[in-house]
Amino acid sequence: MTDNEDIYRKHGTELVRFATGLVGPFDAPDVVTDACLRAFQSDNWEAVTNRRAYLYRSVLNQARSHHRTTVRRRIREHATAVPDSITPVPIDIDVLRAIDKLSMQQRASVFLTYWEDLSPTEVAARLKISEGSVKRHLARARSRLKELLHD
Repeated sequence: MTDNEDIYRKHGTELVRFATGLVGPFDAPDVVTDACLRAFQSDNWEAVTNRRAYLYRSVLNQARSHHRTTVRRRIREHATAVPDSITPVPIDIDVLRAIDKLSMQQRASVFLTYWEDLSPTEVAARLKISEGSVKRHLARARSRLKELLHD
């Protein structure tokens, strides 16, 4: 087993969880796989000291790319299609639309803070941004969601 396979096995599940909050459960594994392949093939990969943080950033970037091309269509499909093996959970389409209007950084900060229950310091480390930036993204996300959902 190669070093890259070890890294993927070690962090793959948490990266998919992270990507799920950004692009949804159907596309998350593909986003993570694409991001990891790009990271592993990068000229910078061997010089990276914090590979976990680098992979989180790569997944975030890949999710941005994915969002630009397909996520709006996928959210509509996901809202109407429920796999047979999963009990449907009522999801307010207005909430999905509001979250979709957040910037990718805001969405990532919200997901890691509220779904992964990470502190702003931990979110900052994963996204390779400052703790102040995380707090700013969260404040702006909360303000934007309040504005969008109370109209």
